[in-house]
Amino acid sequence: MTAQEKIAAFLAADDEKLAEIIDKHPMQIPVPVLADLFGCHQDTLRTALQEQGLLGIAERKAGKLNRGFVVPTAHFVRWYMIQWRF
Repeated sequence: MTAQEKIAAFLAADDEKLAEIIDKHPMQIPVPVLADLFGCHQDTLRTALQEQGLLGIAERKAGKLNRGFVVPTAHFVRWYMIQWRF
């Protein structure tokens, strides 16, 4: 298999994974699903959401100890596929 074929096969498999995530989570993607896609620990992703906020939103409501994490599917797909339109 040539380098180009390997890259094409990798990208095709990645597109399939993304399509499956979109089918299962059309509005918001759960942190465990994204952590699995990225191959990282869930806490790592939560830290990135909390500190950088590039992929989604981290919030803690007044008087609560736990935080909530929201990764909108539409935002994530555009970010992941570099499909921003202004």
